[in-house]
Amino acid sequence: MTKLAQLQASFIKDCLSGPINTDNISLAKELDTSSISAQGLMAIYQNSAIANITSSLSLSYPVVEKLVGKDFFEQVSRQYIFNHWPTTGNMDDYGEKFPQFLADLAQAKHLTYLRDVAQLEWLFHQCSLAKDSIAFDWTLLAKVAPADALQLNFILAPSVALIKSTHAIDKIWLMNQDNASQDIELSLDDDNETNIVLFRQELKTEMMTICASELAVLESFANGQPFAVAIEAAMASITAMDAEISIDLILKKYIELGVICAFSMS
Repeated sequence: MTKLAQLQASFIKDCLSGPINTDNISLAKELDTSSISAQGLMAIYQNSAIANITSSLSLSYPVVEKLVGKDFFEQVSRQYIFNHWPTTGNMDDYGEKFPQFLADLAQAKHLTYLRDVAQLEWLFHQCSLAKDSIAFDWTLLAKVAPADALQLNFILAPSVALIKSTHAIDKIWLMNQDNASQDIELSLDDDNETNIVLFRQELKTEMMTICASELAVLESFANGQPFAVAIEAAMASITAMDAEISIDLILKKYIELGVICAFSMS
């Protein structure tokens, strides 16, 4: 490696490899320590790096930050960063393990909904970055023989994400938006089974709360299972809340929304 590349690698190692002490500063011999120690100097750079990474986490998890407060968020973000240093310079990829990290925090154990809210936010983030999908070709579907329809594999758009929770995370998310409605009612004491599909339409990410049978259909498609299996999964998931369902209408609905973007024959 060139001298510059060695200096850059050492700087990254010093700033992004753990707590700084006198024994792990690779750049110690390169630094002017006449007015400040190598440990003190590198700590300045590390604190600046941690502040920037925390800002990135804040952009990905704004609702979590609102729920726990800015000071607590910065404190736990610092703990998370020390446990999960970025491995690339692309902060869009950083923070995937944050929801489980929050769930494991002793200080947040009473906030049983926090992990699922964080997971919802991460999926929002990923959805916004996903590739665009092609428009569904209805003419190709019309050419499929009825006898072959049950063997079709319907394909979800790249931006689609599915999540289910025992908490009303959809309402929690909505209540913490800048334009939140004042009419949303929420009880954190009840068991609130919630099924959500996220998808992007042009530049806007949409969130829809759906019934268990619809989730079962979309999960089957996400797992690459044919239409016949999706129908069985939907029927097995019907609850009293679902009333009567129509698989044909479910399929039409999600094709028109752009959630389903294509199909293939299994």
